[in-house]
Amino acid sequence: MIHQLKFGLLLLATTLSTQVFGQNKSEKYLKPELVGTWEFSILKDHEGHKIDTIITSMGKELVGNPIRMYRSDGTYAIKFTPQNTDNGQWYFDNKNQSIIQLFYYSKPYSTTANYLISLGHAKKDENGDYYEIITTKVIELTENNLTILEREGRQRTFIRKQN
Repeated sequence: MIHQLKFGLLLLATTLSTQVFGQNKSEKYLKPELVGTWEFSILKDHEGHKIDTIITSMGKELVGNPIRMYRSDGTYAIKFTPQNTDNGQWYFDNKNQSIIQLFYYSKPYSTTANYLISLGHAKKDENGDYYEIITTKVIELTENNLTILEREGRQRTFIRKQN
C-alpha cells in the first residue's frame, strides 16, 4: 500500500513539474498572449531613437507596416501590402523568448525562391513543400504591446488591434 502511494506521489510530482517548469523540447508551444492581430506602432534604433526611414543597398525603405497575425491554430500571416503577405506556421521558443516562423514559399516558386532552394537555404517538409525558418526575438510582450528585435539592434513595436 505504501509502495503504491509513493509511486502515485512520484507520478503526480513528475506530471506537475513538466507542466510547471516548461515545455518539452520537442513540443511546439503556442504562446496564447501572442494570438491576435498586431499593427505597427514605432521603430527605434539601438539607442532608442525613433526611425522613420531605413537606408539599405536597395534604397530607402519607409518605416511602417507590416500587420502581424498569429492564429491559435499555429498559422500566421504577415501582411506587408495587400499583394504581399507571408504565410506559414508559428510556435514560440520559450527558452530563447523567440517566435519561430516557418515561412512557406508560394507555388509556383518564384525565381528568388528557386534560387534559395538551390542554395539549400530552404527546408523541405514531408509534403514536399519548401519553407524558411525565421526566428524573431521578443523583447517585450504585454497584453497590448509586442516589441521585437531586428537587424542592427532596431526594435519594432506593435500594438494589439482590437477585434
